[in-house]
Amino acid sequence: MIVATAGHVDHGKTSLIRALTGVETDRLPEERARGMTIDLGFAYLPTASGEVIGFIDVPGHERFVRNMLAGVAGIDFALLVVAADDGPMPQTREHLAILELLGIRRGAVALTKVDRVAPAQAQAVAHAITALLAGTGLADAPIVACAAPLGTGIAALREVLYAAQKHTAERATAGHFRLAIDRNFVLEGAGRVVTGTVYSGRAQVGDRLLIAPTGMEVRIRSIHAQNQQASVARAGQRCGINLTGADLRRYDVHRGDWLVAPALASTALRLGVALTLSASETKALHERASVHVHLGAADILGRVTLLRDGPLPPGASCYANLTLEAPVVAVHGDRFVLRDPAATRTLGGGRVLEALPFPRSLTRTKRLAFFGALANDAPALALRALLAEQPEGVEASWFARCRNLGEAAASAAQMAVDVSQIGLTDGDFLLLETARWQAILATIERAISLHHERDPAHSGLPEPQLAQQITPKIPTRLLRAASDLLVREGRLQRRSGQLCQPSHEAVLPPAETALLARVTREMERHGLQAPALHDLLEPLKIELAVLRPFLERMARLGHLQQVAKYRFYLPRLLYALARQVEILAAQNPAGGFSVAEYRDHSGIGRNTAIEVLEYFDRIGLTRRAGHTRSLRLPLTTLLGPPP
Repeated sequence: MIVATAGHVDHGKTSLIRALTGVETDRLPEERARGMTIDLGFAYLPTASGEVIGFIDVPGHERFVRNMLAGVAGIDFALLVVAADDGPMPQTREHLAILELLGIRRGAVALTKVDRVAPAQAQAVAHAITALLAGTGLADAPIVACAAPLGTGIAALREVLYAAQKHTAERATAGHFRLAIDRNFVLEGAGRVVTGTVYSGRAQVGDRLLIAPTGMEVRIRSIHAQNQQASVARAGQRCGINLTGADLRRYDVHRGDWLVAPALASTALRLGVALTLSASETKALHERASVHVHLGAADILGRVTLLRDGPLPPGASCYANLTLEAPVVAVHGDRFVLRDPAATRTLGGGRVLEALPFPRSLTRTKRLAFFGALANDAPALALRALLAEQPEGVEASWFARCRNLGEAAASAAQMAVDVSQIGLTDGDFLLLETARWQAILATIERAISLHHERDPAHSGLPEPQLAQQITPKIPTRLLRAASDLLVREGRLQRRSGQLCQPSHEAVLPPAETALLARVTREMERHGLQAPALHDLLEPLKIELAVLRPFLERMARLGHLQQVAKYRFYLPRLLYALARQVEILAAQNPAGGFSVAEYRDHSGIGRNTAIEVLEYFDRIGLTRRAGHTRSLRLPLTTLLGPPP
């Protein structure tokens, strides 16, 4: 169990921890000289069961609320400290509000310095505390009267903590590992050490992790969990982790960074959130308001975009977007706190619904529905609601990353909803309701069948035209995935980039069949160096006004491929040129290849090579970057088997 103190400055938080544990948490010389906690302090209390309670002692002064926030995120239990000679003070109320915003529902109150006041005053302050806690998550927290220097109430408070520890459920470790770094230092003879609270997952000595947001790769050399040597760090523990890595000398590690499993390395500059403005605020929160965003141990400047009409009044809630000035690591359910630009007061807070590196192109109405679906805590319920709002499907990797789901948890959510996993060209999977997926497959087959009936002379239907003929519109990548499946199962064929039924054979009028045969013989004579349109006129003894529309019609029907205004190819010869692209790309996987390299490899002229490569760019076979090209999609995926 991890416990954090909270409360006004000089109410005895550090003295109380010293009395409970025997540890002096004020470690900085300045803290000891001033008698005031400035930064986080740490102590540990072993229990009879062998478990260890970890304490985070936070500063109470209003100038150091930023440090306090870095300590209380991710805790299990709050120890609110109120001095009997002062009673609840401004920082008492602000710290309590922060605990409420962070969702802390378990805690106790230490009524300190009771030796300095009459019993009647101590009783009055206890009543004031009870009134203050009413309606909060700590409303039922026990109040223990204490006087740390005399030892009064310390044993009773320990018993409260021991009982709470027994009822603290071990946090699930199914998700990927995340530790919020709140302190880092170099230990002589050991190297870099980072400390913090483990939010999720587990990691062990030897594991390779990343420091986010820098992406620096590190390896775990050793672990201290709850102040004890350990081989494993797991969710719910305070850990000190000794790291080793080639880049640790070159890059700084800061409070607010995360130590994460590689699966969670992506960072976000935008957060979709459920936001609540504190009821104690005197002013409404306006659109584009500048705020400090406290998440984990990080403090990041950002702006608020409200998904509602007008400002957000005190005590009200809404969905919103937070646009950040620096990247952050976040997953669904993370709690955050907002403070004003001057960092003088707490405005509100809430929980993260989605973390994105870029904005989604959604209308406000759709975004509200999208966030409403994400707000479901159960992954299966969230997935079902998302599919209802997004009939085009949900990316499997995004959903698992958004909610920090391991493979087993992600599979369980999918099984509960009856979804189909659809492979995408980038290696990801799209999750789609099975009934919807089957309907898309049937729609595509019906569209191909109708095309053959309307125009039997076509060898097939080009996929861009297929997308135009289907209503309602199907997203391009989903349509592509469905077409690929139909081809793999043999229900359709892909011939030179066109889809057709396996049994379909194009039927041309006799005159066109004869002319196409003559054109085919002439093009085969030239091989891969296809003749320009004007070079066909003399051999074929035909007028330009007749030949050009005929070739363009044959290209539309799929019997030829038009790569440029005046150059046509037989499908099998163009396929051979595409094969040359695959070979060159395999030989140059990193740097790509140039026009000159392709010209020399294929044996065609420079102008023809340029026209062919530009055609391959247009159909998505190649990707151009400056003067080089690389393979974008596998040849058989795009064009099908050789004609």
